[in-house]
Amino acid sequence: MDKNESLIEEIYKNTKMGGDSIVDLLDRADVSQANAAELKSEMTYELGRYRGFEKRAEEKLGERGLKPKELPLGAKMGAKVGMFFNTMLDASPSHLAEMMINGASMGIVELEKKLNDGGYSPEAESFAREVADYEKSTIERLGKFL
Repeated sequence: MDKNESLIEEIYKNTKMGGDSIVDLLDRADVSQANAAELKSEMTYELGRYRGFEKRAEEKLGERGLKPKELPLGAKMGAKVGMFFNTMLDASPSHLAEMMINGASMGIVELEKKLNDGGYSPEAESFAREVADYEKSTIERLGKFL
């Protein structure tokens, strides 16, 4: 796998995990609280964007004859269990927004670490920056729910 493919693989992993996490959090949202409907709408929008980025990354890998690597089952289950316990006592819009902000922040950090290595094609670098910029805007939009 070359450097560009590695960056696209990171984008896939980032956006797949983001989308899957949102699906899990949507199921846990306490709709009886103020701002819950607005947050669920924002989360649904975020999910669509993450799935779009995920699909683009998968297509870009496919163009290179590659399939994206799926996260190990243990990592997926660990994330699901962690979210379940993290929302067991507090599924408020504020807490869910905080969890999503933390997830987006981790995604930005991972992409920025990769981008700091340099040497990517303009196309791959632009795609990674687009995703990182989107995650930054996500953090800004979710801030109002804190």
